[in-house]
Amino acid sequence: MSGLASYALRWGAAQLWRYSGRVVKDRYLLYAGSAGLRILTFHETLPHQLRRFKRSVNWCRRRLSMASPADADSIVAGRWPHSADKVLITFDDGWESNFEAAKWLAEIGVSAIFFIVPSLISRTREEYVRFHERYKVRADVPQSAAGSRGLSLNQLREMMAMGHRIGAHNFAHRDLGRLHTLADIRYEVDNATEMLSEVTGTKCGDFAIAFGQPENVSDEAATYLLERFPRVYSCHRGLNVPGKTPRFLLRDACEPDHPTAFTQICIEGGADRHLAERARLMARRVGVLPSVQTCDSGL
Repeated sequence: MSGLASYALRWGAAQLWRYSGRVVKDRYLLYAGSAGLRILTFHETLPHQLRRFKRSVNWCRRRLSMASPADADSIVAGRWPHSADKVLITFDDGWESNFEAAKWLAEIGVSAIFFIVPSLISRTREEYVRFHERYKVRADVPQSAAGSRGLSLNQLREMMAMGHRIGAHNFAHRDLGRLHTLADIRYEVDNATEMLSEVTGTKCGDFAIAFGQPENVSDEAATYLLERFPRVYSCHRGLNVPGKTPRFLLRDACEPDHPTAFTQICIEGGADRHLAERARLMARRVGVLPSVQTCDSGL
C-alpha cells in the first residue's frame, strides 16, 4: 500500500471510529470502564517533527491531564487514585534532536521519560556501529535521519535537571525476541543499565524494550527483565489499568506520518481493540498489573 493510500485509510478509520462512538464503547469492552495511564512514545524530533510533536502534546493538555514519571511508578504498584485518564510522554533511542523537545516540555511544566540507547551517547550512527563491532556484535541502528547523533552527556544531565527521567533502552538495540542466551541478554540489558547508572548517578529502574511488541522479547529476556526492573515498557497500544493490563506497560507509538485525526483518536482509545489481543498475549506471559486501590476519589 502506498504512503498516500495508507494515510487516507487511517484518516477514514479515524472518522468512522469517532462517529461510531468507539472510544466510549471500548472503554467498557476492554477496561470495564476504568481510568488509567496512557503512555505515548516518540522517537526522533527533528524541526519538522518537533512542530507536530508540540501540536500533539498541546492537544493532550487541552483535553486530558498530563502525567509525570511518578504516575508510572504508581500504576506499576497497583495504585491509580484518579477518576480520569492521564497521559505520559516518553521518547525512545536518545537522538540529539530530543534535547529541544525536552527543553520545551520543561518550559510548559511537563516531565517525560527518555529511554536512551547508552552506546549512542555522543556518537554518530557510524561510530555506534563500530563500537559494537569491537565486541563482535552487529548492532541495530535506531531509525533516524542521515547525520543524526546521540544526545551528549551534558545534555542528558541537563535534561535530568529539567525534571525528566532517563530510562534504559537496549544497549545495541537488538531484538530481544531473537536473543535467548544469558550472555546476549546481559549484553543488551546489563550494559545499558550500568552505563546509564554511571551517567545519571542513580540506579536505573525503567527499561523499554526495543521495537516493543510481544514477539520482541523472548521468554528468557522477559524473565530476566521481570527480575531486575520495577518498570518495563513495551510499545503496543493500550491504556494501562491496574489488575487488567500487562505488567509490561503499554505505550502508543505516535508516528509523524500518521494523520492528526488518527493520532488523536488513538490517544483517546479508539484504536485499542486492534491490538487488544497482543496486550492479552503479553499479560499471559508476564502477568497483569497489580491492583491495590480502586479509584473513586476524583483526584
